[in-house]
Amino acid sequence: MQPHAGRIYSGAVTDRATRHDVRPARARDLPLLAAIEDSGVPMFEAVLGDLAGDPLSSPAPSGAERDAEPGFILVAGDPVVGFAHVRFLESHAHLQQISVHPDHGRRGLGAALLEAAAERATLKGHGSLTLTTYADLPWNAPWYARHGFVEFADDDPRTATQLEISAEEERLGLQEHGRRVWMRRVLWPHRTTADLTAFLPVLDAAPRDVGVLRAVIRRPGTGEREVLEVGQLDVVDGLVGDTWAARGSRRTPDGSAHPDMQLNVMSHRLVEFLAQDPAREQLAGDQMFIDLDLSHENLPAWSELHIGGPEGAVVVVTEQPHNGCGKFIARFGKDAMTFVNGPEGKPRRLRGLCAKVVRPGPVRPGDEVVVVRPPAPVAT
Repeated sequence: MQPHAGRIYSGAVTDRATRHDVRPARARDLPLLAAIEDSGVPMFEAVLGDLAGDPLSSPAPSGAERDAEPGFILVAGDPVVGFAHVRFLESHAHLQQISVHPDHGRRGLGAALLEAAAERATLKGHGSLTLTTYADLPWNAPWYARHGFVEFADDDPRTATQLEISAEEERLGLQEHGRRVWMRRVLWPHRTTADLTAFLPVLDAAPRDVGVLRAVIRRPGTGEREVLEVGQLDVVDGLVGDTWAARGSRRTPDGSAHPDMQLNVMSHRLVEFLAQDPAREQLAGDQMFIDLDLSHENLPAWSELHIGGPEGAVVVVTEQPHNGCGKFIARFGKDAMTFVNGPEGKPRRLRGLCAKVVRPGPVRPGDEVVVVRPPAPVAT
C-alpha cells in the first residue's frame, strides 16, 4: 500500500484535531501567507534574542511569489491560518516553508499540513520530501524527526539545486544562529541492497541481441518530463525537443554539451523495479528505456542499436560512463545508487549508458532494437 493512501488532499479535508480544512490554496488565499510566516518571528526571538535587521526577521516572500514556483501550496482554514509550500526540484519535492499563526499553534495543525504536503507530493510521483532547518531548535529538526524526517549523512551527495539552497542560506548568514541541516522523508519505500541483489537474475535474463524500446522521454526543461508516443532522433540535436544541448557537460573543456552523451539509455527492467509505479519511471531522467542487456560484455563501446527496422534510427554506444548521483538517491534511495555504481552494477551498466545518434529517424515504444556489435580486434 502506498504511504498515506487513505487520504487525498486534492480537495478539502477536515483535520479533526484542528477543525480546519487542509486544501490547495486559492488566489484569494495568497495575500495572507506572508503575514502568517512573519507572525512566527517572535518565537525565534524568544530563543535567539532580538532579530531586528536579521534575515530571519526579513519580510516573507509574498504568496504570489511562492505560487509562481513549480510546486504547490496547501492552506488550512478559511480565512487561512497556516500553509505549507512545496517546491518541485529537479529530482524530488522540497518543503520550502510551513507556517502556522501562533494563535492557532500547538493544536496539530502543522502536522496536518505536513502530512497533507507529503501525501500530495507522493501523488505527484515524488519519492522523497526534503527540507532545511535548524538542528537544535525544538520546533525545527526535532519536530521534523518525529514526523519521519532523517538528517542527511555527511557523505550523501547533494544535487546542484540543493547546493544552491545551502549557498544562499550561508550568504544570508542563517548558520550564525545554529547548525543548519538537510533532512529527508522517504515517501516511497526504496529498494534495498538485498532487494537489488535478489533481482539480478531477472536483469541478467534480458535479451542480448534483439530487445524492445519501452519508453521515450523528453526533458523540455529542468525537472520536466514528456512521455512520447513518437520521438524524433536527430544527429545534431539528439532527441528533438530535449534539453541535452542546453544542459552542457563537466566533461568538456568549455562546459558545452558532450557529443558522446546525447542520449542516456537505461534498462527498463531495472527502472521498473526501482520506480514501483509506471508514473515514477520517468523520474530516472533517461531519454530511453530498453529491455536489453546493456552490460559492457554484451554492448562494447561503439556497438550500434538499430531501432524500428532496417531503415530506422541508429544510435551508437559511446565510451562515456553514466553514473548515479544525488538526484538518483533522491528518487530511488542510497542503496540503489551504491548498487548501480558498485561491483555488480558497473559491469552491467545498471545506471545505463551514453549514446549518440548516427542515423536519424522516429522511435516509438514497442520498436524492435537490434544490436550490431563492432568487429572484434584482429589478433596480430
